[in-house]
Amino acid sequence: MKKDLVRGLKDITFEKDKLCSACQAGKQVANTLPSKTFMSTSRSIELLHMDLFGPTTYTSIGGNNYGFVIVDDFSRYTWVYFLEDKKEVAHVFSKFSKRAQNEFNTSIAKIRSDNGREFDNTNIEEYCDEVGIKHEFSATYTPQQNGVVERKNRTLITLARSMLDEYGISEKFWAEAINTACYASKRLYPHRLLDKTPYELLNGRKPNISYFQVFGCKCYIYKKRQHLGKFQRRCDIGFLLGYSSKSKAYRVFNNATGMVEETYDVEFDESNGSQGAHVDVVDIDKEPLLEAMKNMPIGDIKPKEDEDEVQIVNQPSSSMAPQDGSEQDKILPNEDVHVPQKQIDEQAQDVDAPVQAPQVAPQRRSQLTSGHPMELIIGSPTRGVTTRSRNTAAFVQAYSFVSSIEPTTIDQGLSDPDWVNAMHEELNNFTRNEVWTLEAKPKGARMIGTKWVFRNKQDDEGNIVRNKARLVAKGYSQVEGIDFGETFAPVARLEAIRFLLAYATHHDMKLYQMDVKNVFLNGYINELVYVEQPPGFEDSSNPNHVYRLSKALYGLKQAPRAWYERLRDFLLEKGFTIGRVDTTLFTKKTDNDLFVCQVYVDDIIFGSTNEEYCTEFSNMMAKEFEMSMIGELTFFLGFQIKQLKKGTFIYQEKYTRDLIKRFKMDDCKSIETPMATNAKLKPDESGIKVDQTLYRSMIGSLLYLCASRPDIMFSVCLCARFQADPKESHLTTVKRILRYLKHTPSIGL
Repeated sequence: MKKDLVRGLKDITFEKDKLCSACQAGKQVANTLPSKTFMSTSRSIELLHMDLFGPTTYTSIGGNNYGFVIVDDFSRYTWVYFLEDKKEVAHVFSKFSKRAQNEFNTSIAKIRSDNGREFDNTNIEEYCDEVGIKHEFSATYTPQQNGVVERKNRTLITLARSMLDEYGISEKFWAEAINTACYASKRLYPHRLLDKTPYELLNGRKPNISYFQVFGCKCYIYKKRQHLGKFQRRCDIGFLLGYSSKSKAYRVFNNATGMVEETYDVEFDESNGSQGAHVDVVDIDKEPLLEAMKNMPIGDIKPKEDEDEVQIVNQPSSSMAPQDGSEQDKILPNEDVHVPQKQIDEQAQDVDAPVQAPQVAPQRRSQLTSGHPMELIIGSPTRGVTTRSRNTAAFVQAYSFVSSIEPTTIDQGLSDPDWVNAMHEELNNFTRNEVWTLEAKPKGARMIGTKWVFRNKQDDEGNIVRNKARLVAKGYSQVEGIDFGETFAPVARLEAIRFLLAYATHHDMKLYQMDVKNVFLNGYINELVYVEQPPGFEDSSNPNHVYRLSKALYGLKQAPRAWYERLRDFLLEKGFTIGRVDTTLFTKKTDNDLFVCQVYVDDIIFGSTNEEYCTEFSNMMAKEFEMSMIGELTFFLGFQIKQLKKGTFIYQEKYTRDLIKRFKMDDCKSIETPMATNAKLKPDESGIKVDQTLYRSMIGSLLYLCASRPDIMFSVCLCARFQADPKESHLTTVKRILRYLKHTPSIGL
C-alpha cells in the first residue's frame, strides 16, 4: 500500500479488466450528458423543444394549472401557453404550429419532448404524421436529454417567483408573472453562441425595450368613460401585469373594477409598492360562447352608452394567439380578502385600552320552547328567552321536556338531560322488542359499528313536539352475502296515495293513519349480524362484548325488507289480500263492505266503508305492534289533508313555506302568475352560468310540489328542460315561480 500506512498487506497490483457486479450494484450512478458547444440547427423553428410544468399549487386567475413551454432550438425564442388540463396540449400545439409556419414562412421539421402521455399520444402522433413533423422523445426518466426546455422552465419559474415576491403580489397571478418573464427574457438575454437576443434571431431586428416598466408597480389608469362629473376622479389605481400581444398597450389590473385591462393611457409609479397583495378578481365565465360578455365586469351596473368607451379586455383562451408567443391568462376570481386600513387602525387603537375582566354569570342550560326555532333567536341561545303568551299546559310541557337544539356529537347529547332521556327511551325499546343479545365477541366475526342520530320531531305546523334519539348501525360496512342478502322493499308511490284519496272520496270513506313505533325493530333478520355496543352506554362489566342481532336495526341494509316481510306475512295471515300490481296495497272484502290499507314503510293509511272494520284493524295492529299515533288522516309525506263532507282537500302549505325559506326567498315580493304570458325560455348559450346544483335542487323540490299544484306544473316542467346547463335567465324564471308560491301557499286539490 502507498506510503506504508498499514502493516501486513501484500503489495498487489489491481487491473480493471472487467466490470465487478458487486461494485456496480453498490456504486452505479446515472450517466452524465456532455454539454453541446455547437449548433445542431441552421434556421428558426427547425427544431422545437416542448415541455409541460404543473399542476401548480395555486390555480391562476384564469383557472389554469399547467404551463406549456415551447422553445426554438436555433434562436431560443420561447412561447408559453397556460392550460387548464393536460389534454389541451395536442389541440394547442396543432394551432400553434399552423400559425408559426404561416407567420415565419417556414416549416417545422422536428419536435422533441419527454415521454409524458400529454405528448406521447394518438392525437399528436396523427397530427405529426399528417403535416410531416418528426417527433423525438427523450429516454425514459432522463429529462436531461430535453435539457433546453427543462432549463427554460426553471428560468421562467424562478423569475416569476422573484417578480411576485418583490411587491408581495398574490400567487394567483403566477401565470401573468411567467408570461411577462417570458416576454422580457427573449428581448434581454442573448444567445450564448450567436450573441444576439432570441427576438432578433427570429424577427431579424433588434428589440426596443424603452417602454418596459417594473412588474407589479403601482399605476394610474385613465378612465375613458363618458359622463364623468367635473369633480370625479379621472383615474383608477392598479398595478402592472405585462404587455399586450394584440396592440400597443399595457396589461394592468384595475383595483376598482377587479378586472385585467389593456390600455395605453396609464402612468406608472415605480417608487411605490404594488397594490396587488390583496385584490378581488371579478369572476368571468371561461366558455368561448361568452367571449362578448367577458369584456364587461359582471355586476357593474352602468348605462349602456358608457360600455363602448371602456377598454377592458379579457385574456384569450389557450387556443388563441399568445402574447408575442406567450399565452395570455384568463380572468377568474381571486380568493384573497382585503382588510380595510381603517379597520386595522381601529383595532390597533383598541390595543392600548385597559382590559376589564368580564363579569361571568352563572351558566345555565338552554331551555327553549318549541315556538322558538334556532334561526329566529337573536343573541346567545344559553340566555333566557321571553315567549309569547300560550296555553299553560303546553308551555310547561315544551319548556320542561323538549330541547330545541339538535346535538351533533354524542358528547353534546350526553350533556343535555333531555337527550339523555331520549337515548334511554331508545335503548328501552331495544330491550322491549328483544332486538339483541349481549355476547362475547366470536373469533373472526365481522363487527358493525353503531352511532347516535339526534332529531327534533315536529308537528304539521312546524312545532317541536319530541326529541328523538336513534341508534343506527353503520350499514355501509356490511358485505353482501355475509351479513346481508336481499334489500329491496316496496313503498307506496305518490300516485297510489293520490288514487287512494280520490277513491275514498268517491265512496264516502274516511281515511285514518297510524304510525308504527320503531318500525325496523320489528323485522326479523336471517343473517348472523354482530354490532358494537352503543357509544356512551357500554356495559362496564363486559366492555369487550358485542350484541348479536335477532331483529333488524336502523341503518342495516336489510332492515326495510325485514319490516315489510314481517308486516306482509302478518296481514296475509289475518285474511288480507295483497295487490297484484301494487304490493303495498292490502284489501279485505266482506259482503258489501271493503277495507283498504296502503303502506309506506312505517306510515299506514287505512279506511273502510264500514267504520267498525277500521276500529277492528286498529286494535289488531296495536296488539301486534307498538303504535305511536292512530287517528284521522291529516298529514302524510308533506301533504296536508282535510277530509270534508263535500270532498277531500290536499295541499302543501307547510312544504311550500319551508321551500321558500330554504331557497332564501322569504323577503321577495310576491307575484300573481307563475310565468309571464310571453315568456319564451331558450338554451341561452350566451347567458351567465349559475350554480347547477342549486338549480337542480329547486327543480326537484318544485316537481314534488306539483303533486298538489297543477297550476305550476307547466312552468316547472319547462324550467326542468335546462338542468344540464342552467343560465341566469332560467334561474330568474324559477325564482318567479317561488314568488308566485309565496302569493298562493295554500292552493291545493
